[in-house]
Amino acid sequence: MIVLVDVILYVAVQLKKNPELVSPENIVKLVSSNPIIAVFEFVVLYLLKGISMVFPSAILNIAAGMVFEFPFSALVSGLGIFVEYIALYVVGRFLGKDIVEEFKQKYLIVNKIDSIQNHNSFFTSFIIRIMGVVSYDMASIYLGASGVEFGGFIMGSMCGAALNIIIDGLVGKYIFNPLSWQLWVVVIIRGAVIAMAILVKIYVSKKINKNTVI
Repeated sequence: MIVLVDVILYVAVQLKKNPELVSPENIVKLVSSNPIIAVFEFVVLYLLKGISMVFPSAILNIAAGMVFEFPFSALVSGLGIFVEYIALYVVGRFLGKDIVEEFKQKYLIVNKIDSIQNHNSFFTSFIIRIMGVVSYDMASIYLGASGVEFGGFIMGSMCGAALNIIIDGLVGKYIFNPLSWQLWVVVIIRGAVIAMAILVKIYVSKKINKNTVI
């Protein structure tokens, strides 16, 4: 816990002093030109990002798309997020069930999903990622603390994150050419994904409320 708090405070202080550090362009400057070393560096960055919880995964996803050719960039992002999810799941299991009650009070829809899907770890992990009601980092900690089965957790989480990984990687690929039609197509898809997440959230909320009334 001391190490975890120290990492969070260190990253938070550094970003407070130098907020410009958290941009895809600066991350690209930081990583090695050696592709093998760069992959390892990205995995470490995803892990630090998850532990510190102070900036979104999209920044690293886009940076990976700027460094590597697609679809390899998506594989790098997927590997980094995979390691991040496992680490935070373990942190959640270590923190215990106290954090579960805190999440249920703060996010009512998470409480409702958990109450009817506590035996389906894949669905719970997937739907929480898709709806985006909780950040990826906090969702991993919550799901670990709630004791969901690990196989369903990691499969559902990766499926829920896959679309964002692909879209962000494509944004990174075309970001140097803002006038390209490919970039605008990806931006439109991003907007569609956000709209879909909102619709899924509304649908699930209504369905859960209906089941609760019954």
